[in-house]
Amino acid sequence: MQYDPKLISALEAGQRTAESERPLPRRVLGRGTMALLIVLRIYVVIAIPIVGYAFIHALLASRR
Repeated sequence: MQYDPKLISALEAGQRTAESERPLPRRVLGRGTMALLIVLRIYVVIAIPIVGYAFIHALLASRR
């Protein structure tokens, strides 16, 4: 869906505000995109403890 800039500029300020506050529907994602998002979540869940360990290890190593 494309918006015509001329039509949008013709709206009053209140109308533009009302349109921008209206929630958009959820997007339907394909299998490939969903699989990519799941893999990204798994990566983040694995990476956070590793980064935390490296950070704490570096803090403790600097005290020696």
